Amino acid sequence: MTFFSEQVGLQNVYTPLPFEIHLVFSVFATVVLLIQFFRKNRVCYLFATLAIDATLITHFAFENKTVILVLEIIELALVAGCIIDIAVAYVKKRKKTEDNKEQEKLLESQQKEREKREEISDKDILDKAFDSELNDLDDSEQ
Repeated sequence: MTFFSEQVGLQNVYTPLPFEIHLVFSVFATVVLLIQFFRKNRVCYLFATLAIDATLITHFAFENKTVILVLEIIELALVAGCIIDIAVAYVKKRKKTEDNKEQEKLLESQQKEREKREEISDKDILDKAFDSELNDLDDSEQ
């Protein structure tokens, strides 16, 4: 804790951690999120990476209210982009799941129809097999 209190100069109220620790956290988050971006090809990971890295600006311009305001707007836009990307991915996944369920139901109904036809076909074969023997018996009696 004493390390945090030994800072000299003005205190940054936007990121209360020292720059070095903030930088380490930002680099770690950037690496993890970029790995996810390349693994899953989702834009929300790239937006989150940019939003986290943009917070480093606060260490250099925390006295300039205009820069902070622009940064806040950019951060909000990036977070909104993340939310939109997540919502779009959710809708696509849900639609794909519904399509898969419909496809499974269709295949099930087709399978049941085939089984029903085969059942009727098997019954007909059995009936015809005994019909021929009965016909032979009827012929021999005449």
